[in-house]
Amino acid sequence: MSNQHSNAISAGFSLNAGDYDKAVRYNIHGAKRLIDALPGPSYDDVLDVGCGTGFATMAFVNRFGTTNITGVDPAVGMLEGFRAKLAEQPSLNVHLHAADVLAMPVPDNHFDAVICSMAFHWFPLKAKAAIAMAQPLKPGGDMAILCSGRGGEEEFKRILTEINPPVPQWVGTFDIVQRDIDEMEGYLEGADLEILDIWMERRIRRTPVEEFLNRMRVVASHLNAGYSPAELADLDAKITAATERAAGPRGFEYTFTKLFAIARKPA
Repeated sequence: MSNQHSNAISAGFSLNAGDYDKAVRYNIHGAKRLIDALPGPSYDDVLDVGCGTGFATMAFVNRFGTTNITGVDPAVGMLEGFRAKLAEQPSLNVHLHAADVLAMPVPDNHFDAVICSMAFHWFPLKAKAAIAMAQPLKPGGDMAILCSGRGGEEEFKRILTEINPPVPQWVGTFDIVQRDIDEMEGYLEGADLEILDIWMERRIRRTPVEEFLNRMRVVASHLNAGYSPAELADLDAKITAATERAAGPRGFEYTFTKLFAIARKPA
Protein backbone atom coordinates (compact mmCIF):
# COMPACT_ATOMS: atom_id res chain seq x y z
CA MET A 1 0.00 0.00 0.00
CA SER A 2 1.61 3.26 -1.15
CA ASN A 3 2.01 6.64 0.55
CA GLN A 4 -0.43 7.95 -2.05
CA HIS A 5 -3.01 5.46 -0.84
CA SER A 6 -2.29 6.44 2.78
CA ASN A 7 -2.95 10.06 1.84
CA ALA A 8 -6.23 9.01 0.23
CA ILE A 9 -7.26 7.31 3.48
CA SER A 10 -6.56 10.51 5.44
CA ALA A 11 -8.44 12.63 2.91
CA GLY A 12 -11.43 10.28 3.02
CA PHE A 13 -11.67 10.41 6.80
CA SER A 14 -11.29 14.20 6.79
CA LEU A 15 -14.10 14.49 4.27
CA ASN A 16 -16.49 12.40 6.37
CA ALA A 17 -15.35 13.51 9.83
CA GLY A 18 -18.64 15.27 10.58
CA ASP A 19 -20.60 12.04 10.12
CA TYR A 20 -18.06 9.69 11.67
CA ASP A 21 -19.29 9.33 15.26
CA LYS A 22 -22.90 8.85 14.14
CA ALA A 23 -21.92 6.08 11.74
CA VAL A 24 -19.60 4.05 13.99
CA ARG A 25 -21.43 3.60 17.27
CA TYR A 26 -20.26 -0.04 17.44
CA ASN A 27 -16.66 1.15 17.22
CA ILE A 28 -17.30 3.61 20.04
CA HIS A 29 -18.70 0.80 22.19
CA GLY A 30 -15.69 -1.34 21.29
CA ALA A 31 -13.28 1.41 22.31
CA LYS A 32 -14.87 1.51 25.75
CA ARG A 33 -14.44 -2.26 26.13
CA LEU A 34 -10.81 -1.90 25.06
CA ILE A 35 -10.13 0.77 27.66
CA ASP A 36 -12.01 -1.20 30.31
CA ALA A 37 -9.60 -4.10 29.67
CA LEU A 38 -6.49 -2.09 30.56
CA PRO A 39 -5.13 -3.21 33.95
CA GLY A 40 -4.49 0.28 35.35
CA PRO A 41 -4.77 1.34 38.10
CA SER A 42 -3.82 4.74 36.62
CA TYR A 43 -1.96 6.37 33.75
CA ASP A 44 -0.68 9.95 33.95
CA ASP A 45 0.10 10.46 30.26
CA VAL A 46 -1.60 8.76 27.32
CA LEU A 47 -0.88 8.76 23.59
CA ASP A 48 -3.83 8.08 21.29
CA VAL A 49 -2.55 6.95 17.87
CA GLY A 50 -5.02 7.40 15.03
CA CYS A 51 -7.11 9.31 17.56
CA GLY A 52 -9.76 10.44 15.07
CA THR A 53 -12.54 12.36 16.77
CA GLY A 54 -11.29 11.32 20.20
CA PHE A 55 -13.87 8.77 21.33
CA ALA A 56 -11.20 6.37 22.65
CA THR A 57 -9.50 9.21 24.51
CA MET A 58 -12.79 10.18 26.11
CA ALA A 59 -13.36 6.58 27.22
CA PHE A 60 -9.85 6.63 28.70
CA VAL A 61 -10.48 9.91 30.54
CA ASN A 62 -13.82 8.64 31.86
CA ARG A 63 -12.24 5.51 33.30
CA PHE A 64 -8.86 6.72 34.56
CA GLY A 65 -9.30 10.48 34.99
CA THR A 66 -6.13 11.12 32.96
CA THR A 67 -5.68 14.78 31.98
CA ASN A 68 -2.43 14.70 29.96
CA ILE A 69 -3.25 13.47 26.47
CA THR A 70 -1.48 13.52 23.13
CA GLY A 71 -3.40 12.61 19.98
CA VAL A 72 -1.95 11.83 16.57
CA ASP A 73 -3.93 11.42 13.36
CA PRO A 74 -3.11 12.31 9.74
CA ALA A 75 -6.72 13.32 8.99
CA VAL A 76 -7.03 17.03 9.78
CA GLY A 77 -10.81 16.91 9.61
CA MET A 78 -10.95 14.25 12.30
CA LEU A 79 -8.72 16.34 14.56
CA GLU A 80 -11.10 19.26 14.10
CA GLY A 81 -13.89 17.05 15.41
CA PHE A 82 -11.71 16.12 18.38
CA ARG A 83 -11.02 19.79 19.14
CA ALA A 84 -14.76 20.51 19.14
CA LYS A 85 -15.21 17.91 21.90
CA LEU A 86 -12.32 19.38 23.87
CA ALA A 87 -14.13 22.69 24.12
CA GLU A 88 -16.35 20.94 26.66
CA GLN A 89 -13.36 19.50 28.56
CA PRO A 90 -11.36 22.53 29.79
CA SER A 91 -9.59 20.49 32.49
CA LEU A 92 -7.76 18.35 29.92
CA ASN A 93 -4.23 19.13 28.76
CA VAL A 94 -4.35 17.89 25.17
CA HIS A 95 -1.85 18.18 22.32
CA LEU A 96 -3.01 17.10 18.86
CA HIS A 97 -0.70 16.45 15.92
CA ALA A 98 -1.56 15.85 12.26
CA ALA A 99 0.96 13.12 11.52
CA ASP A 100 1.41 9.57 10.29
CA VAL A 101 2.07 6.77 12.75
CA LEU A 102 5.60 6.37 11.39
CA ALA A 103 6.38 10.08 11.82
CA MET A 104 4.85 10.95 15.18
CA PRO A 105 6.37 14.07 16.79
CA VAL A 106 6.43 12.54 20.27
CA PRO A 107 9.28 11.61 22.64
CA ASP A 108 10.45 8.05 23.26
CA ASN A 109 9.84 6.33 26.61
CA HIS A 110 7.42 9.03 27.75
CA PHE A 111 3.82 7.75 27.91
CA ASP A 112 2.25 5.51 30.53
CA ALA A 113 -0.23 4.17 27.95
CA VAL A 114 -0.55 4.10 24.18
CA ILE A 115 -3.97 3.38 22.71
CA CYS A 116 -5.05 2.82 19.12
CA SER A 117 -8.74 2.25 18.46
CA MET A 118 -10.00 1.37 14.97
CA ALA A 119 -6.99 2.87 13.19
CA PHE A 120 -4.35 0.12 13.24
CA HIS A 121 -5.97 -1.84 10.41
CA TRP A 122 -5.54 1.14 8.06
CA PHE A 123 -1.77 1.41 8.68
CA PRO A 124 -0.03 0.18 5.53
CA LEU A 125 3.04 -1.18 7.38
CA LYS A 126 1.57 -2.81 10.45
CA ALA A 127 4.74 -4.38 11.88
CA LYS A 128 6.58 -1.06 11.63
CA ALA A 129 3.54 0.74 13.06
CA ALA A 130 3.60 -1.49 16.14
CA ILE A 131 7.28 -0.68 16.67
CA ALA A 132 6.61 3.04 16.19
CA MET A 133 3.80 2.89 18.77
CA ALA A 134 5.98 1.02 21.28
CA GLN A 135 8.84 3.54 21.16
CA PRO A 136 6.96 6.36 22.96
CA LEU A 137 5.79 3.96 25.66
CA LYS A 138 7.56 4.05 29.04
CA PRO A 139 9.07 0.80 30.32
CA GLY A 140 6.23 -0.77 32.27
CA GLY A 141 3.63 1.11 30.22
CA ASP A 142 0.65 -0.52 28.55
CA MET A 143 -0.55 -0.56 24.94
CA ALA A 144 -4.14 -1.22 23.85
CA ILE A 145 -5.22 -1.85 20.24
CA LEU A 146 -8.63 -2.42 18.67
CA CYS A 147 -8.86 -3.23 14.96
CA SER A 148 -10.81 -5.19 12.36
CA GLY A 149 -10.66 -8.95 12.80
CA ARG A 150 -10.49 -11.71 10.19
CA GLY A 151 -13.83 -12.87 8.87
CA GLY A 152 -15.72 -9.67 9.45
CA GLU A 153 -18.36 -8.56 6.93
CA GLU A 154 -17.83 -11.58 4.69
CA GLU A 155 -21.44 -11.17 3.60
CA PHE A 156 -20.71 -7.72 2.19
CA LYS A 157 -17.50 -8.96 0.57
CA ARG A 158 -19.58 -11.59 -1.24
CA ILE A 159 -21.92 -8.89 -2.53
CA LEU A 160 -18.99 -6.82 -3.82
CA THR A 161 -17.49 -9.89 -5.50
CA GLU A 162 -20.71 -10.80 -7.29
CA ILE A 163 -21.50 -7.32 -8.61
CA ASN A 164 -20.99 -7.03 -12.36
CA PRO A 165 -18.32 -5.81 -12.77
CA PRO A 166 -16.81 -6.69 -9.35
CA VAL A 167 -15.30 -3.95 -7.16
CA PRO A 168 -11.68 -5.14 -6.80
CA GLN A 169 -10.37 -2.24 -4.71
CA TRP A 170 -13.13 -2.83 -2.16
CA VAL A 171 -12.82 -6.62 -2.16
CA GLY A 172 -9.02 -6.52 -1.84
CA THR A 173 -9.18 -4.24 1.17
CA PHE A 174 -10.58 -7.00 3.40
CA ASP A 175 -7.28 -8.89 3.25
CA ILE A 176 -5.29 -5.69 3.74
CA VAL A 177 -7.04 -4.49 6.88
CA GLN A 178 -8.30 -7.60 8.71
CA ARG A 179 -6.02 -9.48 11.10
CA ASP A 180 -6.23 -12.50 13.40
CA ILE A 181 -4.87 -13.22 16.86
CA ASP A 182 -1.64 -14.88 15.72
CA GLU A 183 -0.85 -11.98 13.40
CA MET A 184 -1.34 -9.44 16.17
CA GLU A 185 0.86 -11.55 18.44
CA GLY A 186 3.60 -11.33 15.83
CA TYR A 187 3.35 -7.54 15.56
CA LEU A 188 3.50 -7.01 19.33
CA GLU A 189 6.30 -9.50 19.91
CA GLY A 190 8.20 -7.88 17.04
CA ALA A 191 7.90 -4.59 18.92
CA ASP A 192 9.42 -6.26 22.02
CA LEU A 193 6.20 -6.04 23.99
CA GLU A 194 4.88 -8.52 26.54
CA ILE A 195 1.40 -9.69 25.54
CA LEU A 196 -1.13 -9.48 28.36
CA ASP A 197 -4.26 -10.45 26.42
CA ILE A 198 -5.47 -10.80 22.83
CA TRP A 199 -9.00 -11.80 21.95
CA MET A 200 -11.49 -11.75 19.11
CA GLU A 201 -15.08 -10.58 19.39
CA ARG A 202 -17.47 -11.96 16.78
CA ARG A 203 -21.10 -10.91 16.54
CA ILE A 204 -23.94 -11.23 14.07
CA ARG A 205 -25.47 -7.85 13.34
CA ARG A 206 -28.79 -7.12 11.67
CA THR A 207 -29.29 -3.55 10.57
CA PRO A 208 -31.26 -1.54 8.00
CA VAL A 209 -29.50 -1.59 4.65
CA GLU A 210 -29.07 2.17 4.46
CA GLU A 211 -27.58 2.31 7.96
CA PHE A 212 -25.03 -0.37 7.06
CA LEU A 213 -24.11 1.24 3.75
CA ASN A 214 -23.81 4.68 5.30
CA ARG A 215 -21.24 3.31 7.72
CA MET A 216 -19.27 1.84 4.85
CA ARG A 217 -19.45 5.14 2.94
CA VAL A 218 -18.05 6.98 5.94
CA VAL A 219 -15.23 4.62 6.92
CA ALA A 220 -14.10 3.55 3.44
CA SER A 221 -14.84 6.44 1.11
CA HIS A 222 -11.17 6.56 0.08
CA LEU A 223 -11.73 3.30 -1.80
CA ASN A 224 -13.78 5.30 -4.31
CA ALA A 225 -10.79 7.35 -5.43
CA GLY A 226 -10.51 7.34 -9.21
CA TYR A 227 -14.23 7.12 -9.95
CA SER A 228 -15.99 9.99 -11.67
CA PRO A 229 -19.17 11.28 -9.95
CA ALA A 230 -21.30 9.46 -12.51
CA GLU A 231 -19.35 6.21 -12.08
CA LEU A 232 -19.56 6.52 -8.31
CA ALA A 233 -23.32 7.08 -8.41
CA ASP A 234 -23.74 4.01 -10.63
CA LEU A 235 -21.54 1.89 -8.34
CA ASP A 236 -23.40 3.05 -5.24
CA ALA A 237 -26.73 2.18 -6.86
CA LYS A 238 -25.49 -1.32 -7.75
CA ILE A 239 -24.15 -1.95 -4.24
CA THR A 240 -27.34 -0.66 -2.66
CA ALA A 241 -29.56 -2.83 -4.86
CA ALA A 242 -27.44 -5.93 -4.24
CA THR A 243 -27.41 -5.36 -0.47
CA GLU A 244 -31.16 -4.85 -0.44
CA ARG A 245 -31.61 -8.16 -2.29
CA ALA A 246 -29.43 -9.89 0.31
CA ALA A 247 -31.32 -8.40 3.25
CA GLY A 248 -34.00 -10.23 5.15
CA PRO A 249 -37.04 -9.09 7.15
CA ARG A 250 -34.75 -8.00 10.01
CA GLY A 251 -32.41 -6.07 7.76
CA PHE A 252 -28.97 -6.88 6.36
CA GLU A 253 -27.29 -9.62 8.40
CA TYR A 254 -23.52 -9.56 8.57
CA THR A 255 -20.62 -10.72 10.73
CA PHE A 256 -19.02 -8.03 12.86
CA THR A 257 -15.54 -9.09 14.02
CA LYS A 258 -13.13 -7.05 16.14
CA LEU A 259 -9.65 -7.88 17.40
CA PHE A 260 -8.52 -6.57 20.81
CA ALA A 261 -4.98 -6.58 22.19
CA ILE A 262 -3.35 -5.46 25.44
CA ALA A 263 0.46 -5.52 25.81
CA ARG A 264 3.15 -4.11 28.10
CA LYS A 265 6.61 -2.70 27.52
CA PRO A 266 8.96 -4.63 29.82
CA ALA A 267 10.33 -2.55 32.68
